[in-house]
Amino acid sequence: MNETLILGALDEEIDGIRNAIKAEVVKVGAFEIYRGNYGKSKIIVCRCGIGKVSSAAATAAILTVFPSIARVINTGVAGGIGGGVKRTDVVLGARAVQHDFDCTADGLEKGHVPGFDDVFFDGDEKMLLRMERALKAEGIKYHKGIIASGDMFVADKDTAQNIHDRFGAIACEMESAAIAQVCRIYNVPFIAMRAISDDGGDGAVASFYEFVHIAADNNIRAIKRFLQADE
Repeated sequence: MNETLILGALDEEIDGIRNAIKAEVVKVGAFEIYRGNYGKSKIIVCRCGIGKVSSAAATAAILTVFPSIARVINTGVAGGIGGGVKRTDVVLGARAVQHDFDCTADGLEKGHVPGFDDVFFDGDEKMLLRMERALKAEGIKYHKGIIASGDMFVADKDTAQNIHDRFGAIACEMESAAIAQVCRIYNVPFIAMRAISDDGGDGAVASFYEFVHIAADNNIRAIKRFLQADE
């Protein structure tokens, strides 16, 4: 039976789905996963940790041990940096990019990882359409666009604006593009969805902690609706 892997960096980002399943706890390398069912869907839930290295390591470890995984969803929160996104809106990642990856000295465009044919990692079209239906059914305001990932908590407006201007990104965070790259290597369909907790500006840290629970709940509602379509 095919399984869905759901990854979040923080407990707050996955608790809603983890608590909804009767799961066995399994150790995969350095990571603890929760493997169980939501309705008729078989799912694996993992708190991967913050940042590109932790999220990529978790994704690769789990996909190696469980070749039955047929799709990957990265859920969490992010800073809104364009496109009119507001706190608690959801950004559905049509594409992801590593905004801090830089091989420009070797003639590549910023963000372009050597060995891949584009700066961006595209979300799976079928999964995107299905998640859009789930968001609409739940009445959650969402935007479809580019999510930029990097190993920094963006908390000043100039940095946020620069990322938006260069890549067209409307949300920034620290994991999605790294997970997307691993999924591309493993040839597993992937999407990222990020609920907006802050605006990437000077008050981003305080705003993040104020809104993280509310924002994450919107994602979990949509994921549950997404999984119900398996029934």
